[in-house]
Amino acid sequence: MYKTLLALLFSGISLLLHADDSYVIQARIRDVKDGTVFFLKQFSTQRIINSMRLEGGKLQMKGELVDTPQHLWLCTTVKDEFYYCDLLVDTGKIVIEGSIHDFPNGLHFEGAQTQMQYAAYLNRTQEVHHKLDSLNQLSMQLHRLSTGSDTYNKHVVDGGYKLREEIEIEQLSRRLDSIRSVFIQNHMNQYAGQFLLTRVMKNIPPDSLKALYRLIPVEMKKTRFTRLISNQINPYADSYIREADDLLRLTSRKSEEMDSYAEKAYKLYAKAVRLDSTRTDGYMALATMAERLLPVKGIEAYDISIRYLRKFMESDIRPNEYEAVGKKMEDLQFRKWLKQNESPEMVTVKGGTFEMGSTYKEDNNPPHQVKVDSFRISRYEITNYQFARFLATLDNEKIKNSPPMYYPCNWGILNGEPVPGYEAHPAIYITWYGAQEYCKWAGGRLPTEEEWEFAARGGNYGNRDHLYSGGMELDSLGWYAGNSGGKPHRVGTLKPNELGLHDMSGNVWEWCSNTQIRDGKEYVAVRGGTWFNERAICRPTCRYYIFPNSKHFNNGFRLVKDIAKR
Repeated sequence: MYKTLLALLFSGISLLLHADDSYVIQARIRDVKDGTVFFLKQFSTQRIINSMRLEGGKLQMKGELVDTPQHLWLCTTVKDEFYYCDLLVDTGKIVIEGSIHDFPNGLHFEGAQTQMQYAAYLNRTQEVHHKLDSLNQLSMQLHRLSTGSDTYNKHVVDGGYKLREEIEIEQLSRRLDSIRSVFIQNHMNQYAGQFLLTRVMKNIPPDSLKALYRLIPVEMKKTRFTRLISNQINPYADSYIREADDLLRLTSRKSEEMDSYAEKAYKLYAKAVRLDSTRTDGYMALATMAERLLPVKGIEAYDISIRYLRKFMESDIRPNEYEAVGKKMEDLQFRKWLKQNESPEMVTVKGGTFEMGSTYKEDNNPPHQVKVDSFRISRYEITNYQFARFLATLDNEKIKNSPPMYYPCNWGILNGEPVPGYEAHPAIYITWYGAQEYCKWAGGRLPTEEEWEFAARGGNYGNRDHLYSGGMELDSLGWYAGNSGGKPHRVGTLKPNELGLHDMSGNVWEWCSNTQIRDGKEYVAVRGGTWFNERAICRPTCRYYIFPNSKHFNNGFRLVKDIAKR
């Protein structure tokens, strides 16, 4: 059951809408002639929806039900005697076996879970029904006699006026009610329990009915049974939810019409849950509408979904469901963060003079005085999500043309889209050319080595004795071979440096604008070290040069923007 809820929570509103379902009914019936026609009827309307002749003691019916599950009768007439059995038909196959004389309650069932649940209930009540049938027949026979006859008087309770059979009928009826009530209470997470509730709901106080309705898992609240129950509780709320569901089924080639459908559906769902706070299916519908509402509500669409998901969590959900709902909440907040960070968040770095480089020979960066002007730099490395937005503005030919802008990979971008789960990870397999093109598109450029190192070492606020960007202990500051688990990580998950910049040590190499010609070949500076390197390579003073179109799973970058001089 809870696996189904998980599927609902991460699939969107489409799973809230019920689709056509197929059924198969196979029967092996003894003691009746071949050629006898059996009918499948809707119980509520007695409309025939299927029929089949018995051949070789067997029959098979197939079909689709627009709304499942449904309460149906498999029935026939033999020598003017009507035979029927109750079926609760859902998807899948129902196998029925027995004699014609076993109708209605003595048949053997196998197959579809919903029918098996209902058959289990019928088996529990079979003996009670047999006794009630016998007592009702006897009571009717006695009432045909004269009330003063000796035969009649022998069945009257001493000192009373009722027949002993009538009192026993009342007792058995109460027992039947008790069995049904217990079954309903214990099986509200199954269609059989929900169906039986519809048979008695008009006799149940509203508060008790609401309490039972809350026991129904949210993913099961789109059947005719739950609609009947919710309509009994609050017909207006149910009407609003059905109207909203219908709107979300509509399609149009015009985006403005689709946006209008989504906005109207949102308002209807909101009305429904205001009227009836037990409508957890309404809360879940609202919680899954963020993407549909984005064109009309902007970033507020996520706030709407988050707000109603919280209301869902505050309703009477089971403890087992909290983990699934919590994951959905995290996903919504993550999607909101992505939307808020479509454009990189920038940090201002006040210019100054500093001693660049170090005395570490392996840094390839001997100490020397450098002056940098003020500039702005992105707080995080450019993410796969951000780079994919840039790619979406280009035509395929420009992306494919040499030199390449990026290389597809399972941790980065495939077919122009960020790999699910890696949207907020640093864009990797990015070439120097691709990084430069992105920066131009975003209104900036790549940092110079001088700017990059100044920012990585905390600008005017940094401690020059720190080995890494933000401190002396790398494990809390950057992802490297010792803590990365062999892969890059989401940006901003470790501590920032003094300027509030994240991942300047480790995670991915970051392209700079500086180039160098060696042996007639052009190389480009990369700084910061990666998740793949040891600690020493992640020092802000460490410098490497690589080919500008290098195909590496740890090449990334960040954006710099100039500050206009007054």
